[in-house]
Amino acid sequence: MSALADALAAQGEENEHLRTQFDENAQRIRTLEGQLLEANQRRQDVAKRVEELITQLEHLDGELEGA
Repeated sequence: MSALADALAAQGEENEHLRTQFDENAQRIRTLEGQLLEANQRRQDVAKRVEELITQLEHLDGELEGA
């Protein structure tokens, strides 16, 4: 019966270790998801700004051609 108790204790320790790893991985995933959202927002902001600059350049080009 001692071997069974030892095996059960070992399984409990392994289970706790796996739960800890799971929790750490879940936290890392949440952190990375947050970073991804921020990066996507910055990318969208940059794309919008580039489009605005292109529009301004096209407008200025049109004014120069008309002058």
